[in-house]
Amino acid sequence: MREELLDRCRRLPPACFAPVMATGIVSRAVAQAGAHNVSRVLFAIAVASYLVLLTGTALKARYHRATLRAELRDPAWLFGHFTLVAASGVLATRLGAGPLRYAAHVLLFLAALVWLLLARAVGRSVVRAAPGAEERAIAGSGTGVGQETPGPRAVVRRADGSWFLATVGLQALGLALTGPHPDHAVLALALVLWSAGSLLYAATLALVVRRLRHQPPPAAELTPAYWVTMGAAAISTLAGARLLAHGDLLPGAARAFLAVAVLALWAWATLLIPLLLAAGIWRHLRHRIPLTYEPALWTIVFPLGMYATATTEITAVEGGKAFPLSPHPLAWLALTAWTAVTARCLGNRLPAQGRRVDDPDPRTGGNLLSRE
Repeated sequence: MREELLDRCRRLPPACFAPVMATGIVSRAVAQAGAHNVSRVLFAIAVASYLVLLTGTALKARYHRATLRAELRDPAWLFGHFTLVAASGVLATRLGAGPLRYAAHVLLFLAALVWLLLARAVGRSVVRAAPGAEERAIAGSGTGVGQETPGPRAVVRRADGSWFLATVGLQALGLALTGPHPDHAVLALALVLWSAGSLLYAATLALVVRRLRHQPPPAAELTPAYWVTMGAAAISTLAGARLLAHGDLLPGAARAFLAVAVLALWAWATLLIPLLLAAGIWRHLRHRIPLTYEPALWTIVFPLGMYATATTEITAVEGGKAFPLSPHPLAWLALTAWTAVTARCLGNRLPAQGRRVDDPDPRTGGNLLSRE
């Protein structure tokens, strides 16, 4: 029993917290639409899932350090771990507005610590791929066996939608700081995080677009993870809108710039939706990739929920000028997507008990979210 439990922890995928992200933000979206009872149920599911996954991740770090170390060295796995940061930030944002604000502080501290550690791991992966790294490794070990380094260009050629999870995590930190009554210092820190997150988004977008232009992925690799491109823009919109909600504490120049930037980010997120839908049609209809359950589908639910929440927030801040129609149908669309993916997930699990496929290639079939 113990060995089986620890083996399950070993096989926890890096992006295992993606369902928590999706459930948490859909909970907030439907709360804004007035469905408070549904929101409470979803939030309870998100919290319970978070605690189970956090315990499993802790056991993985304790008993399977080699597996975790290997994931943190490979960008194909590494960026998935930012889902822990984003999930913690999403839950902290919700808890910070209630009586459990001290729990929100703990989650915020954990999220910030993990983001810094993961950013360090990203930096180290680039350093290992830098020119001369392979020669230094060979010289230090006396052998070239197991010391091959792909080079920085090869690393960049692997940039995909999962890389935007670093931006999502950073913006989730800033979002958690913009609670009901932030002071000047906290709001200034949130503004710095929003600015850093926006710059990181732009840099990541440049790398992903460059990869798509020079080395387009085959249909099998154009997974739902690319929807995080829109999700990162949406959470940047939401974080900026929350800053604008406390605009009286911001300098006039910062407030004016934020108002323009937030609308631009929302427009960009809106533009991405038909592009991503077209990519999905191209993948499934043109190339006949089966439309079956894959864990990466949660990376579609999260952007939809975040877009609904951001649209509601920006509508409130701008007084309906940005989105003249009611944004509430967007929340119901996100809830429908969450329900569909949850049903497919449960249906996929029931007949699959006892089936096991060890450590599939993370670059194909949406396996960023699953080792099974």
